[in-house]
Amino acid sequence: MDSAFLLAELHIGDSEDALSSEGVGIYSGPGWATLTVHDRHAKSADEQVAELLELLSSREAALDALKQAGNSVKVDVSGVAEPRTALLVSPTVLAGLADLGLPVTFTTVTESGEDPEDPLAWLDT
Repeated sequence: MDSAFLLAELHIGDSEDALSSEGVGIYSGPGWATLTVHDRHAKSADEQVAELLELLSSREAALDALKQAGNSVKVDVSGVAEPRTALLVSPTVLAGLADLGLPVTFTTVTESGEDPEDPLAWLDT
């Protein structure tokens, strides 16, 4: 799997530049690809997940096809946890995630950057 394959499977088109202008990045490596909403486009975790939902909600059939083909498909909400802060995701956005029918994980990295696990380690499996 690579970024071009993921774009084609999700019927997004073939232009990474078009995605980037919308604040979405696509990254890939051997056997994996991921879509990421940039924090410079949507500042809060809630806004970022809402942007991702907007992109994916009309593509549920394509997501199902990826899963049926044996691909691991999930949503990971991640961010930096600083003292006395929270990553908030509204009930409306959580309901949208539930409607997608994908596994959802939440990953936080400590302020020092010393996370006990690489938040993207699941991509190597």
